[in-house]
Amino acid sequence: MEGQAISMISCDCHPPRQNFFTRYRDFLLSRDTILVFLNALTLLIAFVLSLLGRGQIARWVYLLSALIGGTPLFVFTARQIIVKHEFTSGVMASIAMIAALIVGEYSAAAIVVLMMSLGEWLENLTVARADRALRDLSRLMPATVTVRRDGREISIPLQEVQVSDIVLVRSGERIGVDGVVLSGSGSVNQAAITGESMPIEKKEGDEVFAGTLNELGAFEIRTERVGEQTTLGHIVRLVKEAQASQAPVQRVANRYARILVPVTITIAVVVYLLTGDILRSITVLVAVCPCALVLATPTAVVAAIGNAAKNGMLVKNGGVMEQVGRVDVMAFDKTGTLTLGKPRVKEVFALNGMKSDYLLQLAASAERFSEHPIGRAMVSACEERQLALDEPQAFEVLPGFGVTARVNQREVLIGNRALLSERGLTWHPELEQRVQALEAEGQTVIPVAVDGQVSGLIALEDTPRPQAKEAIAALKKLGVKEVIMITGDNPRTAARIAREMGIDRYYAEVLPQDKLNIIRELQAQGKKVVYAGDGVNDAPALAAADIGVSMGVAGTDVAMETADIGLMADEIERLPQVIGLSRRTLDVIRQNVIFSMGVNVLSVILGGLGIIGPVVGAVVHELSALPVLANSARLIDARSK
Repeated sequence: MEGQAISMISCDCHPPRQNFFTRYRDFLLSRDTILVFLNALTLLIAFVLSLLGRGQIARWVYLLSALIGGTPLFVFTARQIIVKHEFTSGVMASIAMIAALIVGEYSAAAIVVLMMSLGEWLENLTVARADRALRDLSRLMPATVTVRRDGREISIPLQEVQVSDIVLVRSGERIGVDGVVLSGSGSVNQAAITGESMPIEKKEGDEVFAGTLNELGAFEIRTERVGEQTTLGHIVRLVKEAQASQAPVQRVANRYARILVPVTITIAVVVYLLTGDILRSITVLVAVCPCALVLATPTAVVAAIGNAAKNGMLVKNGGVMEQVGRVDVMAFDKTGTLTLGKPRVKEVFALNGMKSDYLLQLAASAERFSEHPIGRAMVSACEERQLALDEPQAFEVLPGFGVTARVNQREVLIGNRALLSERGLTWHPELEQRVQALEAEGQTVIPVAVDGQVSGLIALEDTPRPQAKEAIAALKKLGVKEVIMITGDNPRTAARIAREMGIDRYYAEVLPQDKLNIIRELQAQGKKVVYAGDGVNDAPALAAADIGVSMGVAGTDVAMETADIGLMADEIERLPQVIGLSRRTLDVIRQNVIFSMGVNVLSVILGGLGIIGPVVGAVVHELSALPVLANSARLIDARSK
C-alpha cells in the first residue's frame, strides 16, 4: 500500500456548521409546525383587530384561530379515548376549549389551543435537539468505498459492499464498514462510536468501526459487518427505539390526567353552584389543563437520553434513565468488566511426561473457535510461540465450566475442577499446593485433561482496569449502598481483586445460572440491582437485574441485546456518570412536577374567586410550561458527574 504518500493528503474533516433552519428543516416545515404558526398568526391578527376597535371581526378571527389549532387536538384526543381508552392531557385541553367556545369566550379558546400546541411543539423541538447527535451519526457513512476485487481497486457504492470484502481506507476518509485491519496502520478518530476523545492508533489485527474517521495513514480492512449490522447501525436503531418508548414518568403523568379530568369537572361544577358564574367554572377548566406536567416530564427523560448518547452511554428507553438513579446495589462481573478482559498465559505446567508446548498446543487448538477471553489467550500464546494450531473436531462449549474437543484423535477437556469432577477425573492432591500459590498471586489456573487424564495446568493473568477502583469509589460517593463482584474465577483471585478495588462483597466460582440466582436474591431483599457484564454468560444476569449494563457495545452482541444500557467503549468510569445523570434527571422531574402542580393550584384558587378570567387563566397556566421545558432542556448539555 502506498500509505506514506497517501497519509500526506489533507482534508477538511469538519463540515461547516449548518444554521438552525437547515439543521431542523424537516421539523420546521412539518404539519404540526405550520399549524402552530397559523394558530399564532390568526391569534395575533385577532388581537390587533381588537386593539383597533374591530371587536366583532376580531371575535370571528379568534374562533378561526381556535379551530385551526383545536381541530387536530380534538380529533387526536377523541381517537385516544375511543380506540385506546386513554385519558391524556389533551382531554382537559379539549374540555377547556369546548367550554370556552360554548359560552362565546373565543379568545380564551384560541389561547388554550395555542398554548397546548406550543407546548407540544417545544417538546418536539427538545426531542429534535436530543436526537441531533444520532442523526449526525447516520450521516457519517461514506457514499462510496474502495474495495480490492480480482486484484483491482474499484470504487463502489457502500450498499454493495459484502462481508469478507477487502476495503481500502486512505488518510482523511471515513470508514464505511465494521472489520479488522489486515495491513497498514492509521490514526482513527472513533469518538462518534466509543466517545474516546483522542484518535486511536490502528494496526494489523485491530478492530475498526463504520462511521469513524481515519485522520492519518492508510490500511486495508476485512469486512465483518455492513449496513444496519454495523455498530453504528445498531446504535442508531436502539436509540430510536429508546426515544419511541414511553417512560414510566410519562405513564404516571397520563394517570394524573385520568384523575384530573373528573376532579376538575367536579370542582368546576361546585364553583358554578356556589357562584352562579359560568366564566369562573370555565376558568377552572382552563387553569387545570395539565400541559406542563405531562409535556415536561418525558422531555426531561428524552433530553437525558440524548446527553447520555452523546457521551458514549446508550440508554435503551426512558424508564431505564429514571430507574438507574435509584440503584442500591452495583454488581460487577470480573473478567472484561473490572479487568481488561485480555488475560495472558503466564505459565504452563505439563504432567505425565507431556511437554508444555504440546499441552498448550492441544489446549489452544481445542479453544480455537471459542470466544471466551481465556480461550483467545491460549490461542494468542500459541501464536507468540509459533506453534501450529490444529482443526478441532466435536467442539462443545459448556457455559460456566469449559470446553471439550477432539484434536488429532485426542480427547481434550479444558475447564474448572467442577467439570473434572463431573467427568470422573481425579484432581491430583500434589497439584493443590501449586494451584493455591498461583491463585494467591491473582492468577487464574485452568486444568487441562487429555484422553481422560489431568495432563497439566495453564496459569493466566488478567490486568485490572486502571479506572475501576476510582469508578467504584465514585459509585459509593453517589450513595450506592453496596458494590459486589460475581465471578466464575477462583476465590483467592476474586478476593485479591475485591480487596484492591474496594469491593464490599464477592461471589466466586459462580456459574451463569448462579449469577441469575444471586441477582434475584438481592431483589427479593427489596434492593434495586444494576449488573454490569460483557459476555454471553452474563446475559441471564443482565436480563434479570433491574438495570443491565453492557461493557463495550462495540464488541459484545449478546450482552448488548440483553442489557438496558450499553457503554460504547470499555470505560467503566461511565457508570457513575450515567447514575449521576439519572439522579439529575430525577431532580429535574421533581422540580417540574412541583412547579406545574403549584401553578395549577394557584390558578384554580384565583379562578374560583373570580380574580382571573379564562383568558388570563389560560395564559398563566400554559406559560408555566415554558420554564419547565427550559429546565428539562438543560439536561441535554449537562455534565454528568
